[in-house]
Amino acid sequence: MCASRFRHPDMILTNGPIYTADVQGRKFSGMAISGGKIAALGSNDDICALAHEGTRKVDLKGRSAIPGIFDSHNHLFMAGAVMSDGVLLFDATTISELQEMVGDRVRTLAPGEWVLGAGWIENQFKEWRMPTRWDLDEVAPDNPVILMRLFGMCVVNSRALELAGLTDDGPGPDKGSADRDERGRLTGVLRSGAEEAVRKVMPDLGFVQKVKEHERHIRMGAEEFVRYGITGIIDPGVPPLVMRAYQNVRERGDLPIRVNMMPAWHGLYSTMGQDLEGKMDHIGIRSGFGDGRLNIGALKMAIDGGLGSKTALMNDRWTDGTRSEIPLRLDTDNLEAWFEEGHSAGWSIGIHCCGDRAQDIACAAFDAVVGRHPREDARHNIVHGYFATPESLEIMQRRNISVSVQPGFIWVEGDVYFTVASEEKLRQFTPLKTYSESGIAVACNSDICSAYYNPFWGIHSAVTRKTSRGATLGDEEKVDRFEALRMFTYNGAYLAFMEDLTGSLEIGKAADVAVLGADYGSVSDDELRDLRVDITIVDGETIYERDSC
Repeated sequence: MCASRFRHPDMILTNGPIYTADVQGRKFSGMAISGGKIAALGSNDDICALAHEGTRKVDLKGRSAIPGIFDSHNHLFMAGAVMSDGVLLFDATTISELQEMVGDRVRTLAPGEWVLGAGWIENQFKEWRMPTRWDLDEVAPDNPVILMRLFGMCVVNSRALELAGLTDDGPGPDKGSADRDERGRLTGVLRSGAEEAVRKVMPDLGFVQKVKEHERHIRMGAEEFVRYGITGIIDPGVPPLVMRAYQNVRERGDLPIRVNMMPAWHGLYSTMGQDLEGKMDHIGIRSGFGDGRLNIGALKMAIDGGLGSKTALMNDRWTDGTRSEIPLRLDTDNLEAWFEEGHSAGWSIGIHCCGDRAQDIACAAFDAVVGRHPREDARHNIVHGYFATPESLEIMQRRNISVSVQPGFIWVEGDVYFTVASEEKLRQFTPLKTYSESGIAVACNSDICSAYYNPFWGIHSAVTRKTSRGATLGDEEKVDRFEALRMFTYNGAYLAFMEDLTGSLEIGKAADVAVLGADYGSVSDDELRDLRVDITIVDGETIYERDSC
């Protein structure tokens, strides 16, 4: 038995298996928790012998326990806003179902109030098309509607277009583009930042009310996430008012999970004045500041868009012969100087790069800056990292640059990818195995609201590489379920500067645990998607328990 010196346990879990996700991949049948920490790991007999009258005894009965999921790219405050005040569309399988969900929301609102939604991709609908303004007008004629799609796209209704001053006869948005039908009419689909025209006319709350709303959304999102075994997240691109809200929630003791905030830097919200641009050298803190429940992580930056929308900055042409000709989210000529500013001030940097060309540019800048100013504690990372070239891989390996990826996109948007890129190229998409075998730390996550926050959907995608319509993106980059588990737990904690506290089940670490409804190690690959969480534990405290477990 592995054990530390401790008083009688507060809780024991027996009749495992208990998968630790430690570097050895060890498995035990029992675990003891004392004072919020993991106190012992061993056999059933060993662990049962430690119990006393006040110990809570959890008989797993063959169910498994795993480390709590650490979702390393999770827009919690945005997700909470849609959950509490909007419409999450992941479950809509037809345009009619989308209309029904939007209509249900409209019936709770007064005319003129906005409907916010997210979580749709055209391939999830049987019609395999994007919803249009006219679809939304049928159920929301008097309420402006905006429904966000993955990476820089959305669809709005006629009322929202009218408020934004976008007309069929007009020139279109100042930024990005607006789709039109064969008659030249706006369809309501906005791309590459064109949504900004709509965002500008949405209600602007005062400072105090904004912070209070963010607090409510944070609590709502966190309470939902624990139902899926999520005990920690990294929230990428957090603007100042949301940082204030997180601190308020933490101070009141209302933050049930661990949160690592990535401050918004260049390429995110500069048009709204919410980036912390030009402040990193004298702000007085750096990555890692905070405690075990709320801390500061890497600066968040962004270069390009996404794959399905053809807004990723790629080296090669798309299958239709076009190239990525998009207004980038920052001036890449300044990238090295910005990296120098942040790196020299003690910050880590995470930068959104979906295209291989974007990743090459970012890695070259990292190489130059880290070469001049070596830092052992720098946890720079590429966010998304869809396609890695030999050049970017070599730099990432040599400069210890991690990658934060979303395997669940394979399921959510993978079928669309076949319309823009070759099958050969897609076999290299999200190359988990290549990254891992190159010694690069791979942290996996959901990127809610772009994809469903259920981590087992992402694990299933990492293991099978299946799309929602039954295609596969090849076998070469598959990882096994235990590699995937570590990518969804320990490696996320590493990017959040919390790996000594959480991310694996080891003696002395915080008891952050998810008890599943089945054995993670023995269900089929396809059944991984259907795993349910029975109990979620943070710091030894049960914060969620399914009623029927």
